Amino acid sequence: MGEFVGVATGHPLLALALLLITAVRGVLRRWISHRTAVRHDVEATRRVQLAVGGTGSTERAAVVRACAELEAASHLGGHCG
Repeated sequence: MGEFVGVATGHPLLALALLLITAVRGVLRRWISHRTAVRHDVEATRRVQLAVGGTGSTERAAVVRACAELEAASHLGGHCG
């Protein structure tokens, strides 16, 4: 990337284009990361809702706890402790 900086210093429009491309790339990367996290949360909430749906009020805490352990295990590569 060092050679691009040398070329861009002689051409203001090229320098601006490189700056804009870098900024757009960063924004897109952040937006995709955010949307992925939001989608993951929606899916996890839906799984808990489905799991809790047929349980009685005394069993719900245990079901939610089990779902949380499964989610944690999936983030750690499947090793449940």
